[in-house]
Amino acid sequence: MAYCTIVEFEWDETFDRDGFASLMAGEENPPPGRLSRIAGIDSSGARMIEVWRSSDDARSFAEKSAPALARVALPAPSRVVGFEVTQYVVS
Repeated sequence: MAYCTIVEFEWDETFDRDGFASLMAGEENPPPGRLSRIAGIDSSGARMIEVWRSSDDARSFAEKSAPALARVALPAPSRVVGFEVTQYVVS
């Protein structure tokens, strides 16, 4: 079953906005299992919503991407949510 993850960051004096933006722009090939990604930055923070084929795909990506995220000066996310998708519609 498809799985959705939502990760949110709030801006503060330690948030590396340029680093976050370059991290989002630097991906050339989507990771295995990711069906879609929505990422945005605004005046209050940043959000990333991803839909995966399965929770195992999401977990595998999180584990593999942890070292790259550690190199960017980002605070801990203010919110992290994961849930099974019951409806996924793209128009």
